[in-house]
Amino acid sequence: MTNTKNPHLIETRVTLHKWLSLSTGIVLLFFCFLNFVLLYQNAIALVDGVFGVLNLYFFYKANQGRMKRWHNNMLILSLASAVLYAFYFADIRAGAVYWLLVLPPLFCLLLGAKRGLFCTILLSFPAIWMLFSKSDTQEFIPYRSVLNFVLAYFLAYMVCYFYENQYTTRDKALQKMAFQDPLTGAKNRHALELFFEYFNKQAIDPFKEKAQEPHLLIIDIDFFKSVNDEFGHDVGDSVLVEITELLHYYADKQQVYRIGGEEFLIVLQDYSSSEAFSFAERIRRNIENSVFLYHEQDIKITVSIGIAQLKKGQTFKEFFKVADKNLYSAKNKGRNLVHHEMLTIAEQL
Repeated sequence: MTNTKNPHLIETRVTLHKWLSLSTGIVLLFFCFLNFVLLYQNAIALVDGVFGVLNLYFFYKANQGRMKRWHNNMLILSLASAVLYAFYFADIRAGAVYWLLVLPPLFCLLLGAKRGLFCTILLSFPAIWMLFSKSDTQEFIPYRSVLNFVLAYFLAYMVCYFYENQYTTRDKALQKMAFQDPLTGAKNRHALELFFEYFNKQAIDPFKEKAQEPHLLIIDIDFFKSVNDEFGHDVGDSVLVEITELLHYYADKQQVYRIGGEEFLIVLQDYSSSEAFSFAERIRRNIENSVFLYHEQDIKITVSIGIAQLKKGQTFKEFFKVADKNLYSAKNKGRNLVHHEMLTIAEQL
C-alpha cells in the first residue's frame, strides 16, 4: 500500500487475468479444433490455436506468480485479434460478432477506465466497418445493424464502468475507515500489516536491476506523556496532528503510519542505509527546531528514531523486534537521535 493504486483492485485484476487466460485459452483451442476438423477453416483455426496456446502460457505464468504487465496487454490484444479475424473471414451468420460485446467490459476491468475506453473506441472502428460491409443491403439493414451494435457495444462498457466506479468509491471509503487513523489522518497499524503482506507477495523480476530493500523508520515522541500531563490530552492530540503534518511534508502520505499512541513509521523505498539515515536525521532536526504553540506558550518536542531494513519474507512481528531494538537503542543513548544498527556496526569496523 505504498503507492496510490488500490492493492485490492490490483489483486482483483491479477486474479481476473489469471482465470480469463485459462478460460479463453480453452475456448480458443476448442474453436481451433472446431474450425480445423469440422468447418475446414484452417486460417481461422491457426489464429485461434496460436492465441489459445499463448493465453494458456499467460495462465501458467500468472499461476506461478510471475505475471508481467505485457502479459495483460497481450491477452487483450489476442482476444481482440482472434474475434476480429473470425468475424472478418467467417460468415456473419456464424455469430462471431457477439463476442465483440464481451470485450468492452474486459477492457474496463483489466486496463482501467481510461485505457479501457480508449481500446473500446479503437476496436469499434474496424468492427463497425466489418458489420456494415457484411450486412444485407435491403431495408437499411447495414445502418440498423450498426446502430444496434454500437448501442449494445458501448452500453456494455458503460455498465462495467459504473459498476467498477461504484466499487472503487465504496472500497476507498471502507479503506479510509479501516486503514486510516481517525485523529491524524496517517495510515494505521492494519494498513502497515497489509503493506507487509503485499510486499512479501510481490514476485522478484529477474530482469530488473536489484533495488534497495525498503528501510522503515520508527519515530517515537520523547516524553510525550509529560505533554499530556502538563497541557492536557487535547493539546497532546494537537501535537500528534502537527507532527503528522510535518511527516507528510517530508514523506509521501502513503508512506506514513501511526502505529501507537506517539509512535509513527515511515516506509522508504529504494533508499540506501546512509540515505535513510540522512532522511531520518533531517526529520529529527526539523521537529527539534519546530515550535508547537499552546496559549502563546512554546512547546518543544523531540523524537527518537530507529531504522530497520525490511527483508523479503520478514513477518510483521519479526520486523518490529528489530525496529524496536533500534528505537530503544536511540532512547537509551539519550533520546533525540537516530539509530541504525547496521551503520553503527560499519562505523565500528
